[in-house]
Amino acid sequence: MVDGQQTEVTGGERPPVLTVGLLQTAPVFGEVDSNIARIIDLRDRLGNVDLVLTPELALNGYGFGPGADLQALTADDPRLDSLVSVPAAIGIGFAENAGRGLPRNTYMLADSSARTRDFQHKIHPVSYSPWNEHLSFEAGIVLETAVIRGARCATVICNDMWHPVVPWLAARAGAEVLIVPVASIDGTNPDQIQRTWQVILEHTALLLQCYVVFINRCGTDGGARFWGGSRILGPDGNTLANAGDSETILEATLDLAALRKLRADTPILAEARNSFVIDTLTRAGLAPEPRGGGRHV
Repeated sequence: MVDGQQTEVTGGERPPVLTVGLLQTAPVFGEVDSNIARIIDLRDRLGNVDLVLTPELALNGYGFGPGADLQALTADDPRLDSLVSVPAAIGIGFAENAGRGLPRNTYMLADSSARTRDFQHKIHPVSYSPWNEHLSFEAGIVLETAVIRGARCATVICNDMWHPVVPWLAARAGAEVLIVPVASIDGTNPDQIQRTWQVILEHTALLLQCYVVFINRCGTDGGARFWGGSRILGPDGNTLANAGDSETILEATLDLAALRKLRADTPILAEARNSFVIDTLTRAGLAPEPRGGGRHV
């Protein structure tokens, strides 16, 4: 099952590595053009990588409260082209104007060489103070996966990582790399929030046998301080690279061949009994309604 799954992921080819570059930025709320310019400046300092990643809402800044003007972009906004039209694939966090209702907290994975753009919408907007994202954003309903330079990736946006079923479903759908863009603040207990994130990231990497790429923003917004700390974890739970609390770039190489061998040798994901999960949800009256469509969970 594992070998067959990986053949589907790579189309018969097995690229040995995926090189990833992180841009830990400090976006200013509502200043879309200057935030884009800063992303381009930092991106140009990276080496020759396959995939460049930005934090959650990197183009818009965060903004607290439903009255904040997000300056939401449409998915076809021409300003996105300046970020996409480069050799490397790129992940961009932004507030998306869907044309009706509330905007969506969106993360786009775009690869100009493959001419693809894949969009993930945050499934669990935070519903409590001080964030109250549910008042500002429409919740996503689909978990997508996308193949980037031969590696199947899934984006799990911030609070979605605090709902363990989301990364589990992503891994069950074949994701080898979990991209975790966040906007995490110090709060009243900075040490505790950072420790909690580290536990979540290590747990996910180890049990789901995947690379976890955590990209947090830094700087301040509305009196809140974002602590940065972006990092890349391997499937053994170890940290391959990590950042401090200021704007910076970070690079690491993900060994996809070793990951696939690990999954083949110790097929934890292949052991999962989908029928048990579905039956348990049905008995609890929580069975999901079937949906049609393409490659999503």
